[in-house]
Amino acid sequence: MKKILSFLVVMFALTVVINAQSKVTRPTGATNVPMKISTVSGQESTPENVIPQFIRAANTTAIGVTYYDAVTNALSRNMIVNWVDGTVAAVWTMAQTSPQRGTGYNYYNGTTWGPQPDPTTDRIESHRTGWGVIAPLNNGEIVAAHNGATGLTINKRATKGTGAWTQSTLVGPGHDGAPENTVLLWPSICTQGDTVHIFACTDNVEGALYQGIQTPVLYYRSNDGGTTWSAPQLIPAMANENKEMADNYSLVAKNGKLVALISEKFGETFYLESNDRGDTWTKHSVYPFAGGPNFDFTTGTFPMTVLNDYTASIAIGDDGTVHVAFGGLMGARDETNAQDEYSVWWAYDNLIYWNSTMAPFAVPFDTNTVEAYAGRIGRPNLDGDDTIWFMDGYTQPDYRSNGPITFPNLVAEGGKVYLVYAALMEADYYCGATSEYYNGIFATVSDDNGATWDDLNNVSWLSYHPEMYFVNWEDSELYGEIMTYAEGESFFPVMAHNSSNGKLNIMWYYDNLPGSPATFGTLASSIYGFNIDKESVGVYKNTTEVHQALWNQEGIKENSLSEMKIFPNPASNNVTVNVLSKETTNGNLVVTNLMGQMVYSQNVSLETGNNQYQLNVSDFSAGFYLINIRTNAGSTTQKLIVK
Repeated sequence: MKKILSFLVVMFALTVVINAQSKVTRPTGATNVPMKISTVSGQESTPENVIPQFIRAANTTAIGVTYYDAVTNALSRNMIVNWVDGTVAAVWTMAQTSPQRGTGYNYYNGTTWGPQPDPTTDRIESHRTGWGVIAPLNNGEIVAAHNGATGLTINKRATKGTGAWTQSTLVGPGHDGAPENTVLLWPSICTQGDTVHIFACTDNVEGALYQGIQTPVLYYRSNDGGTTWSAPQLIPAMANENKEMADNYSLVAKNGKLVALISEKFGETFYLESNDRGDTWTKHSVYPFAGGPNFDFTTGTFPMTVLNDYTASIAIGDDGTVHVAFGGLMGARDETNAQDEYSVWWAYDNLIYWNSTMAPFAVPFDTNTVEAYAGRIGRPNLDGDDTIWFMDGYTQPDYRSNGPITFPNLVAEGGKVYLVYAALMEADYYCGATSEYYNGIFATVSDDNGATWDDLNNVSWLSYHPEMYFVNWEDSELYGEIMTYAEGESFFPVMAHNSSNGKLNIMWYYDNLPGSPATFGTLASSIYGFNIDKESVGVYKNTTEVHQALWNQEGIKENSLSEMKIFPNPASNNVTVNVLSKETTNGNLVVTNLMGQMVYSQNVSLETGNNQYQLNVSDFSAGFYLINIRTNAGSTTQKLIVK
């Protein structure tokens, strides 16, 4: 597997030059963190964001924006759905200020996404809501969101993508001693024809109990497309675990089977299965917690083991096999920890895959057993060596104590298992403004129904954008000595639970800074929509090819220009630029620095076939530059190092 090393750095302008290296197997320091993180529902204060010196925007379709950066308290929610005709709908919590908050919506008609909704005016609901989720309702759609007062606000319409919404309220049950409190929070939703299934929590205010339980999850069902609803139900199969819930559950249905995943960090991770549309449920164990049930964070201890970091996903295969994946966080608690505190080791990257043909895990993984597990997926290698680099002095952005590889999303079809996830990127990609690493969005596939995975050679870097070009580090005499720190943060991936027209439909959040303010920010986050052919997963933007500059062209299928070659690189005097053109045309050769400032421009003529240009860089300051050749039919860019 990949080695994980650390090194010391000194920053100069836009480059980082290594004066001394301290290589270790992985950073070994632990961080003490609180056991309980406050849940987010929408009433929190607003901090200020700072703007980094410069950023690079991802080359992906932006389908909306929001200033509300709190997406979930635990796992990826049901925010994107598709239909068999290739159409897609996505929702997110949208607003610029707190009173405007509601559900943003966009629709993909099979060819293009619609215009971005205005975050100040275009919410679905007539009043303030949050945590919207969506499901198909035959050829229509249904959206549920919590309103923080009376229960869930339900909107539906008969035709997907068009028409007026019909709004109603699913009123929650009265709480113990407070029948007027009918709050429901954090819905999850799925459908089976006209049958609508919803999980949602009661009030999370301390002491607001329902049937003597703090914040349990309730099950609701509608057999008439969301017009009427059953009485709330505490599912007996999870009676011992149903307390203090928050976004750590996910509903999925397929081929008559309904499953609900319950993802826990300090308790058992399991799923509930129903084959009669929610009449009865059976519990299936997946992964245990080393501290056992009802762990005491005052005096209890547990050894260094892989914890479920709360982010998890569940999928149903064509044959009925249930597939589960969860992000891992290495943690422990001993006598040195304060009350309600435990220790974590951020440098251990473990995403765990399991399916129902396997036995449940009897004991949690430790540092040795997890490395040997065939269903372990690690962080991607982005620079072509055998090392995952860390940089001393830089930290992981803290969302909700997630692990360094997290937010898995699964689709299981045709004997294959597709996995989309977020992962902390290597030392090349970190934010100088916050001293934190950036995250990226990645995808891989198991071609044998989850039996084996290749996290080294079969990974697509979905959020990679060619503005951050790699040289071939292994051919550079400066290999391992110069790094950049310009990128953007891609996080919170969500994937529709099945493919459509041979494509996987994915969305994620993108902004300038790592981390989340957990409330309204002063800068907008973009919501990106992304459709990828199933057969392209692991091939498209393959991580072993990106560092070789094989994916540095805009619009690869349409581009008339092939990959640019630059030599020597690094250079100090003359540079030769080679580019292959499919046509005779005129173009422009432009050189910019990493601040985006143009330092050189020249009109060029391109002939069909190979073209060669000479560039004198002796007057350029040392550092990174981007050489771009653009014509009316395409563009190609490559990174140049001047020494």
